[in-house]
Amino acid sequence: MTSLRDETARKQLVQRLQNLTPATKPQWGAMDAARVLCHLCDALAAGVGDLAAEPMNRKLLHHFPLKHLIFYVFPFPKGAPTAPEFLSSPPGDFETDRRRVLELIDRLAAAPRGNGPEHPLFGPLTNEEWNALQGKHIDHHLRQFGC
Repeated sequence: MTSLRDETARKQLVQRLQNLTPATKPQWGAMDAARVLCHLCDALAAGVGDLAAEPMNRKLLHHFPLKHLIFYVFPFPKGAPTAPEFLSSPPGDFETDRRRVLELIDRLAAAPRGNGPEHPLFGPLTNEEWNALQGKHIDHHLRQFGC
């Protein structure tokens, strides 16, 4: 399990993010590397409370054990749906977008313990859950690009 709170895991994710280039081709999925960076920015922005997303009305995913299994046990499926708000930022300068991802990672990792913003699919989350979810989410997309 990769949590952004874990300094070693966070540093590894950051190094892997540094390996991503605009020319890196995905092994699956429709997003290119620039689009994935923007997607990660949007998801991380939701985690720190900078981006609100409409609930997706999947209340079953709000509760144990399903939420726990998704966050901590099972790998994310390829091609899983996402909130439209997590695809809302258009790609800009690749390095600027990467820096924004890195800044948001640091902000989320430093978020105080306790309740965090609501997630559109998983409902109310603690900042611990946001850190676990986003660590797993970033890892998923880096694997998508072989990074």
